[in-house]
Amino acid sequence: MSYPLIVSAMGIVVCLITTLFATDLFEIKNVSEIEPSLKRQLLISTVLMTAGIAMVSFFALPSEFTIFNFGTDKVVKNWHLFFCVAIGLWAGLVIGYITEYYTSNAYSPVQDVADSCRTGAATNVIFGLALGYKSVIIPIFAIALAIYVSFSLAAMYGIAVAALGMLSTIATGLAIDAYGPISDNAGGIAEMAGMSHKIRERTDALDAAGNTTAAIGKGFAIGSAALVSLALFGAFVSRAGIKEVDVLTPKVFIGLIVGAMLPYWFSAMTMKSVGSAALKMVEEVRRQFNTIPGLMEGTATPDYATCVKISTDASLKEMIPPGALVMLTPLIAGTLFGVETLAGVLAGSLVSGVQVAISASNTGGAWDNAKKYIEAGGSEHAKSLGPKGSDPHKAAVIGDTIGDPLKDTSGPSLNILIKLMAVESLVFAPFFAAHGGLLFKLL
Repeated sequence: MSYPLIVSAMGIVVCLITTLFATDLFEIKNVSEIEPSLKRQLLISTVLMTAGIAMVSFFALPSEFTIFNFGTDKVVKNWHLFFCVAIGLWAGLVIGYITEYYTSNAYSPVQDVADSCRTGAATNVIFGLALGYKSVIIPIFAIALAIYVSFSLAAMYGIAVAALGMLSTIATGLAIDAYGPISDNAGGIAEMAGMSHKIRERTDALDAAGNTTAAIGKGFAIGSAALVSLALFGAFVSRAGIKEVDVLTPKVFIGLIVGAMLPYWFSAMTMKSVGSAALKMVEEVRRQFNTIPGLMEGTATPDYATCVKISTDASLKEMIPPGALVMLTPLIAGTLFGVETLAGVLAGSLVSGVQVAISASNTGGAWDNAKKYIEAGGSEHAKSLGPKGSDPHKAAVIGDTIGDPLKDTSGPSLNILIKLMAVESLVFAPFFAAHGGLLFKLL
């Protein structure tokens, strides 16, 4: 019981030590060092944490003990658990690095997306979507390997501690994740305050690195959500008294195929919400330009409050339908169709949700950084596509606009869909096992 807590506590200590490497040991002198430094934070915390896990596993656990494995007892050694946590930790690092490769403008995938802007927005969108789908491949293999190894060594407990391993360096992960929005807002303030061009260039460089680190953070969140949901799914199956989940039975298969559809339904709702809120905002800005004299010339003050109200109202109102979808699906599936169908729904939503979430986050991040790559004009290739206002830049802005709801709304919120449905099913499992499946009972 206390082993996961000790591992988490060790993670906090390790992340505190890791912070010193960026602030005191390796000072950053120029723009090109920002991203490698943030990436190094992840690697340092992972290496230190591996040593930390080894210490905890050998000092805090007995050399051999038994854990429950679906009705049988499994003998586990302390080094088995060390490997479970460590493989989760390193799978997280692999996901982080692959995400960085696909979303950073220092590498060819984003540069190819930027290059596709030469022929307009359509090719930019095609290249961006292809990049997102391609970026799913290696993270999924990493998650699959982590699941197989940890389950073989320590059953469902192994998967749970692998998820814990992935999240054990969460303090560093959150620090580099929050880096993005902070530098983005700093850039916004610099622009509104009319500060010099040099400051804006610096905040843009920080923001481009921040986009990548935010994508890394989302990768970690999605990977760990997959492992956590699987562990919760295991707990649900044993609590509901299901002997085995057989995909060939129609009850399970209909759940599986409906569950796989849910992330798409959920994403459709969230993206449409962003679109309709943006439409209201554009109409309001146009109204202000038409009705407030001197706004175009910069002599009058705009009405900020109305714009803020539009986005706040939309964010609160528009989250009700997607929230209801997540909360009601397990209740309806469990009550009307029973625990086997609900097991299928959970498995389906987990399997397709992870793919959709990773591709959405990475596509959005790549489009954003392709635009920044063209704006910064840091290389001969980037200069040939720019400057701001050129046709390739306009195409890149369209890509960025499409990518924002993908990377900031649909992608990250899918973690909640797969985790919350699993938690809710687990809580109601005894009720569904006793009284569920009303439709099949009637038939």
